[in-house]
Amino acid sequence: MEPEGREAERIFRAAYAFGQAIYAARKARGLRQADLAELSGIAQADISRIERGHIAPTTPTLLKLADALGAQIQFVLPTAQSATADSNEDREVFALNVVGA
Repeated sequence: MEPEGREAERIFRAAYAFGQAIYAARKARGLRQADLAELSGIAQADISRIERGHIAPTTPTLLKLADALGAQIQFVLPTAQSATADSNEDREVFALNVVGA
């Protein structure tokens, strides 16, 4: 796979993982997308796209969603050993968890 393709896939996986975490947190709180939109000030259509991994949210959007969900965002960065791995398949490049505050 070309480097550009690998990077695009990595970004998609990260956006999808974040979207799934937002979806799970929203459902756990018994909220509809419209409820989260009202609480966060983020358009419902954008929340739908984020949850499906179709768009990668900006930092301000991440913070608004986390605040609305009463959650915190945790980024898990690769260890020094995994950061030197030869391929993306050999290391955890990026993980994102949304956990209740």
